[in-house]
Amino acid sequence: MQFITIAPFLASAQEVISPATLPQDTLTVSPDSVALAAPQGDIQTTIKYSASDSIVLEANNKIAHLYGNAKIEYGTVSLEAAYIEINYDTHVLSATPATDSTGKEIGVPVFKDGGETFAAKKIAYNIKSKKGLISEVVTQQGEGYIHGEIVKRNEKNEFSVFHAQYTTCNLEHPHFYINASKIKAIPNEKVLSGPFNLVIGDIPTPLGFAFGLFPTPKQNRSSGILVPTFGESRARGFFLSNGGYYLALNDYIGTSITGDIYSLGGYKVNMNNSYFKRYAYNGNLSIAYDYFKNDEADIEQSRAAAAGGRLALPPTTRSIWINWSHSPVQKPGRGRFSANVSAGSSLFNRVNMTSSSNYLTPTFTSSISYQKTIPNSPFSYGITLRQSQRNGGATTDLTKRSPTVMSFVLPDVNFAMTQMSIFEMLTNKVPTGEWYEKFTFGYNVNFQNNVVNEYGTRPATLQVLPVNSSRASAEVFGGGVDSTRAFPLNFNNLGALWRNGQRQANHNFSIGLGNYKVARHFNLTPSVNYSEIWTDERFSYTYDEATRTVRVDTANFGRVYQYGAGASLSTNIYGTVQVKGKRVEAIRHVMRPAVAYAFSPNYGSSSFDYYREVQIGVTDTITNRPVYGRARRFTNVPTGGLQSGLSFNVQNNVEMKVRSKSDSTSNAFEKISLIDNLGASTFYNFAADSFKLSNINLNLNTRLFKIINFTLTSTLDPYLYNTEGRRINKYVMPRFSNASMSLGASLNPASQGASETAPPTNLPALEDGIGMRQNLPSYVDFKIPWTLSMDFTLYYARSLNPNVASTLTKNFGFNGSVNLTDKWKVAYNAYYDFTNNNIANASLNIHRDLHCWDMSISWIPFGFMRGYNLTINARSSLLRDLRLTRNRSGWNR
Repeated sequence: MQFITIAPFLASAQEVISPATLPQDTLTVSPDSVALAAPQGDIQTTIKYSASDSIVLEANNKIAHLYGNAKIEYGTVSLEAAYIEINYDTHVLSATPATDSTGKEIGVPVFKDGGETFAAKKIAYNIKSKKGLISEVVTQQGEGYIHGEIVKRNEKNEFSVFHAQYTTCNLEHPHFYINASKIKAIPNEKVLSGPFNLVIGDIPTPLGFAFGLFPTPKQNRSSGILVPTFGESRARGFFLSNGGYYLALNDYIGTSITGDIYSLGGYKVNMNNSYFKRYAYNGNLSIAYDYFKNDEADIEQSRAAAAGGRLALPPTTRSIWINWSHSPVQKPGRGRFSANVSAGSSLFNRVNMTSSSNYLTPTFTSSISYQKTIPNSPFSYGITLRQSQRNGGATTDLTKRSPTVMSFVLPDVNFAMTQMSIFEMLTNKVPTGEWYEKFTFGYNVNFQNNVVNEYGTRPATLQVLPVNSSRASAEVFGGGVDSTRAFPLNFNNLGALWRNGQRQANHNFSIGLGNYKVARHFNLTPSVNYSEIWTDERFSYTYDEATRTVRVDTANFGRVYQYGAGASLSTNIYGTVQVKGKRVEAIRHVMRPAVAYAFSPNYGSSSFDYYREVQIGVTDTITNRPVYGRARRFTNVPTGGLQSGLSFNVQNNVEMKVRSKSDSTSNAFEKISLIDNLGASTFYNFAADSFKLSNINLNLNTRLFKIINFTLTSTLDPYLYNTEGRRINKYVMPRFSNASMSLGASLNPASQGASETAPPTNLPALEDGIGMRQNLPSYVDFKIPWTLSMDFTLYYARSLNPNVASTLTKNFGFNGSVNLTDKWKVAYNAYYDFTNNNIANASLNIHRDLHCWDMSISWIPFGFMRGYNLTINARSSLLRDLRLTRNRSGWNR
């Protein structure tokens, strides 16, 4: 592109452009581009313009005409059109399209100013006052597009659009739009409209409002009102859900405060706070408070529904739930603070169930931790606060409240030293390869303070084992020990919470003795282990003849230690069979046998004093003598008698070497696994007085045809059983005690390497606000034509007692998706229990891509979550409140 500088069209210009060389009225310039130096005063920069056809200059009228692919650049402003006129007298740029031989318009004017773009039939722009008049325009503001007959632009860069249409559909003829007589747009801030109505498919609808406000922030974040969703619930009536306000505090923190209100009474308030700092941390904190209202008549009717197997509603309930997640970015030499909290009232997730798993989950856990490795040292430490709550099991009758058991670890302090060479620690020398240089040592101490709001956990759970009775006896303790139950968490019960707690320090010593070669082909690995537990309680027992109960006294310190030693010997055995075939070259078998010796003492002996024999206050009906039991003196004591035995284990792998199908012209080969693993294991305890040989465990897993995963496990019992089903210390041919089989297949050839989570973030989360939340994913990948996964499990437990029947359970599940067209996708899943002959966890999801709209249908036909949900919504997050939702959940009244 060439530029020619021509004197400006002022009176003084006549001295430069002579009449002999220029026509009186016009001048045609042949080069395709011209740069005019701006006159001093009105125009503050150079105007660059070009045209592919011709440029005609009217010197007397101070007008330039540009024909064919005309382009103008003036500062941040650019204009492209088939024809452009520059009037230096009025400082106005005018642009219009042209028509080709078929009558089609070409070169439609396109006006750009910074990041804004306009396409229109006619554009007039004053470069001095920065005002413009645009006819039949389409302009983009944020995610939205504005269509208008006339657009006026003022010096503040604001636009007034008359007979306007606002939409997020990017087509020339949009699928839907908001029709308003006037719209005002403030770039990078908002779009305002007067009274409007929604038009879908050129059909006007009565949906609308007296005014419209659509934020278009440059940073895609701004404070504003969150429009609620209208819906209906069988439990709470009509409702407005998720209405409130979003507050963009700064570039790092955003907070939304929303609420629900129900026609049958009750409400819910939710505060959600998300924060993010690049290269530092990110997290989310949400607090929800729910008031569920239910009168007595509805409660009685709900109980009758529960008796019929339907879902019963609880009485009037106030509940709260807190979720907090915090994830830092790990940096060398820096500590790491993280949090994952999920806790609240026991009935919150039952009343506000969002999914089947959320409704059925009985236990929720939370943790807050700080961990740090001390630089240039083998030491590290960490502090963790943990909490878990166990809600009552899920039943149809929510009117029966189950106690919530809260347990806390406040705190959990850990200090550790990584495994180090003893030789290097003592001598500070470089190892030379001697056998004693392989010894290593490591240490870890963990202090825990465990508290729980449950009576009867200690010492009522101390196991008492009768040692001289012909029948089992009950546990009898004195001191007013109550049955297991939860007590409220409040300031009045802090003392009971502390007394019911448990404090201990766990010391673990890691001792490594190295690995050694024996007879060239065997690997010998000796081992030693030692650990101690320091606890704040040690129990003593005395029998009270008057009350015929056992009195339990607690000391403030107790020490429990355990140790053991062993050694393992292993090797690998390889075998190869050469096969002369068209494709198969060889079959290789790898066997990995191992034998290990383990020793641990009998912690039940009197030398350890971990157990005490105590009279438990009952009399044997046959001998008419008091019954003595063996009670634990510590809460944490090792179990089992003397262990001195050998464990046997063998694992097998079979592979086949074949010629590659993909490259038949060369000698390329590939390996195919015939058996991934086939193994057997057992243990023989020389120190046991009977039943020395443990059960034999078998396992097999492999992959068939590259798509089917096959797993088989079984247990063999080597002992004889009498006619009463009791085990006798006599060997027989091992018989199957139980066996389980699993078959799983995933058929999805077209999705290899496809991402399951796609980048779009402007798709709104679909949710109905109450009862049955939308379980559909926020993004649906229509590129994968179909998927199918199947799983079949079978478990057989053989009863060796002739009076007890064997059991057999079979389950089959499948899930997948299929694209009916490029715009239709169906996802499905189901689980069938052959034992109970019923279908559980079945659902059908249908997705429809409507270009600028999305339609989703979810149907759950069985279970407490049964119901459906239909949602049609605008795809853009800007107009996410333009949606139609119809749902019906499993709540029965």
